[in-house]
Amino acid sequence: MLNSACFFNSTFCLQNVQNFAARIITSSRKFDHINPVLTELKCLPVESMLIYRDCILVFKCLRGLAPDYLAKKFKNRSNIHNKNTSNKNKMEIPGYRTAAGQRTFNYRAVSLWNSLPEMLAELTNLASFKKELRLHLQRYI
Repeated sequence: MLNSACFFNSTFCLQNVQNFAARIITSSRKFDHINPVLTELKCLPVESMLIYRDCILVFKCLRGLAPDYLAKKFKNRSNIHNKNTSNKNKMEIPGYRTAAGQRTFNYRAVSLWNSLPEMLAELTNLASFKKELRLHLQRYI
């Protein structure tokens, strides 16, 4: 399993493998553009798949479908203070000063969750969340 905070070189190599496999499956030529091929196969790029996996894990944590030790890492801003702000439904981003701290699952996952559209974040069914998230990632990333 690949860590979402891995170095660029790891994801680059995996993306090359995915592109090669997609070309074999579709009999595409080496210099054909790969995005239409991946879209035809309904396959997300490696980086998007890592985002997809992290967002699903956060969804499970927030809906009580994940273990408690993971669910306790996430806090809504409305639980921290009673101020009525436009960001009250967002998650509290942990403060890390170093790049190593910003590569932790907690920081990455909260940042990704806060960047999702409200329509996605408000879904309650896991199957519909997965479907809508995949469509969102195919459209915008």
